[in-house]
Amino acid sequence: MTSTRYIACSCNRVPHCADWGTNGLICFGTCNAIAIYEPDAFVGRVTHTLHRHRDRVNTVHWIRPARDGASETELLSGSVDGTAIIWRLEESQDNSKHCQGFCVSSVLDVGSIVTFADSLQLSDDGISSPHSRLLICTGSINGELKLWLRQEGVRITQTISHGRKLSIYCRLTYLPNPKCPLLAVALEDASVQLYIKESEDSNFVRVQSLLGHQDWVRCIDFHRDCDGNVFLATGSQDNTIRLWRITRESSSDEQKRDIFMINNREYSVILESVLSGHEGWVYGVHWQLIRENQNQTTRLLSSSLDKSMIIWELDESSGIWIERVRVGEVGGNSLGFYGCKFSPDGLHILAHGYQGSFHIWKYSQEVANWIPRSTPSGHFSEVIDLCWEPRGRFLITASTDQTTRVHAPWKDDLKELWHDIARPQIHGYDMTCLVMLTPYMYASGAEEKVVRIFTATSAFKNRLRLLADNVEDFKFTAAFGAIVPSLGLTNKATFDNEENDQRENKRDPMTKNVAYEPPTEEELTQNTLWPELQKLYGHGYEIFCMTARHDGQLLATACKSTNLEHSAIILWSTDTWSQVQKLISHQLTVTQMEFSPNGRYLLSVSRDRRWSLFKNEGENYALIAVSLKKDNPHSRIIWCCTWTSDSNYFATGSRDGKIGIWLVETMEDNIKDVIPKTILDKRNQSVTALCFASSCIKGSYILAIGYETGCIEIQKITVNLENIWSRLLEYDTSQAHHLTVKRLMFRPNNEHSCSILQLASCSSDHSVKIYDINLSSDLKT
Repeated sequence: MTSTRYIACSCNRVPHCADWGTNGLICFGTCNAIAIYEPDAFVGRVTHTLHRHRDRVNTVHWIRPARDGASETELLSGSVDGTAIIWRLEESQDNSKHCQGFCVSSVLDVGSIVTFADSLQLSDDGISSPHSRLLICTGSINGELKLWLRQEGVRITQTISHGRKLSIYCRLTYLPNPKCPLLAVALEDASVQLYIKESEDSNFVRVQSLLGHQDWVRCIDFHRDCDGNVFLATGSQDNTIRLWRITRESSSDEQKRDIFMINNREYSVILESVLSGHEGWVYGVHWQLIRENQNQTTRLLSSSLDKSMIIWELDESSGIWIERVRVGEVGGNSLGFYGCKFSPDGLHILAHGYQGSFHIWKYSQEVANWIPRSTPSGHFSEVIDLCWEPRGRFLITASTDQTTRVHAPWKDDLKELWHDIARPQIHGYDMTCLVMLTPYMYASGAEEKVVRIFTATSAFKNRLRLLADNVEDFKFTAAFGAIVPSLGLTNKATFDNEENDQRENKRDPMTKNVAYEPPTEEELTQNTLWPELQKLYGHGYEIFCMTARHDGQLLATACKSTNLEHSAIILWSTDTWSQVQKLISHQLTVTQMEFSPNGRYLLSVSRDRRWSLFKNEGENYALIAVSLKKDNPHSRIIWCCTWTSDSNYFATGSRDGKIGIWLVETMEDNIKDVIPKTILDKRNQSVTALCFASSCIKGSYILAIGYETGCIEIQKITVNLENIWSRLLEYDTSQAHHLTVKRLMFRPNNEHSCSILQLASCSSDHSVKIYDINLSSDLKT
């Protein structure tokens, strides 16, 4: 009946928060949830968001099966809320990688903020299941390491404390011959401690301390070769990587060795090499073993805050580890990479960065080089507002990460693959609101007193032509692109007629499916800005909300305020960009406004717990109704409002959990007697977003409701003598959002059948989602 069409979200800005499994899926932490991303040759997509943690996810990784090459079916996550959770993937009946869902297998109460976690399969059968024996190590902000054993339940087996020294990171592996668990722990004194568990009944004991780094070791990775040697890579804030080899073979050379004994067997730890190629802190290392025929090659991938990733390989002739490949970003104002991973086939490398973005490079056999490819992307902070383009061809969103982004679908046969195609505004202030004025023009507000107007570029139009049909030409001269000058906030237009003409000539509508390529992260951040057309001055405080009349001729804006004067709504003409009217009614900040679809009314709601209705009388709007304390169902802040498609009713929702439906006809002649047509009381569930579907069923309306908890509900309201409310469906915090829903909006001019609605939502959990809602015939009755 319902499905999630699109999920846009970003990776948390912490190390070790993403992993690429042998099963082909990427898992990563996004706010308080875990996202599952399914890569695709063209446009990948996020398929699931898993919510159980109550605070930010700090670490997540797939639990590797004991048998090499087997696919992972479980993952481990750790959070600021002091818990670690084991999630189990439920496979579909056809045994494909497309999964039915995830469920919580075990919850570990660590008791303090979990900063890192790792796991090791102990079962000999190599099968990963809820009943297989699993060793788990968790590190918390209090410095303690806790060892857990899952065997018919999960229990703590050991706690390791390093006194006043903080544990930075840890990794688990097996020490072969005999097979016993090996634990490496990085401490704040720049040392790496090695612990061994000699038998099932014994505890981990420290056997060696590896010294050499000059600063914190932030990443560790193990690798075992066919000869029984264990290789350990450690990356540090001293910008270097050290490679260590743990072996039973006695070394005859004069190389310095550290020796420890296990079960009367001698092991030596040798420093193989020091890799010095990065110019910033090294945050990620990952081994990759490539088997070709009877030969095997070992590679090491590293990532750093210097915005680069390096692939290191051992040169057989000289025995020296050398830099084979270096990829990354040049310029910009962002920090570098927090982690890196090889894909299962070794032909892709992935990094996640400071702005929550992923960067993927693919090895191209044609050019024998690594080339960037499109990646999952999303806002890395609270998403405040969204708006559909009038024809529904794309969705634009605004966030406190100081950017606006455009999302559009690529249609391939029966598939509709959504992705990020532009970032029109990269601002210096947190965004607060936006609204589309025309198909290629929008207005935005931020934590500043200025309203800014932006227009699309010809480069954006060319890209949109490859995605949508009937893309008309601009009615004005469009710039090819835009740039932001140094120390400036205004996007300046750039004109390149020659390049523009060349691209126009190369475009062939008949080769639409071949010509289009999704933009990479680098292209989005550098080449997709829109130029600023106009600035509107008039408000005394930061812009808080705005709306536009459906004909695009009138823009209404409001700012933060604590008095009657600054709570005024300013109406702007989009022809002259001048003020045409000030509407004064509220005494505190106006939280949301919306014009009626027929353009006759303007509705506003406020922190003063009142709504106001203005009517277009001639050239100006006049106040015709306002809610009063006496008959007002709302006793708390009114957060949201919306109109039915026929402009006969409007709805208001407030913090006290009440939704009021109001009939406009009753307000035309009597401003004093204002009572709601019907009320839905959600019992103190704060209502933060409302939206009526544009198509209404005879005698009924479809209303989407967003809550502070992150849940979304779809209600059918039958307006008659009984005024019946019937809940059609509800999205929980994994299907919808796990923090406040900020905005809901149904897609206009939906090309699907009339029984399928598409609903877009954004939230404080940093995500944007689009849902397909199938209104089957039994729901219409």
